[in-house]
Amino acid sequence: TFIVYDLPNRDCHAKASNGEICCAYLTDGSGKCDYNAPGDCVAGVEEYKSQYIDEIVSVLQEYHDKVPIVLVIEPDSLPNLSTNRADARCGNSATVAAYKTGIT
Repeated sequence: TFIVYDLPNRDCHAKASNGEICCAYLTDGSGKCDYNAPGDCVAGVEEYKSQYIDEIVSVLQEYHDKVPIVLVIEPDSLPNLSTNRADARCGNSATVAAYKTGIT
């Protein structure tokens, strides 16, 4: 069993466990997410899939016929999206798109 974290704009309401991948980055060069930037998060989801998920898939493919594999996807971030929809960081179009697109 593996727990998969790092959706773009993950844990949008938290201050300690934010992810590394953003829908949009702040322009100050800090590499931090701009949670207020609207959009569809296409670039963030592509970064998530190509630089994170594809790497996990390549490793798991080596073992899928040998051992059972279970992936748990964002067990705390997905409820956070629901419970914090009124928060601009979680309820904006980019974060919602990242979560919906990233888990499908």
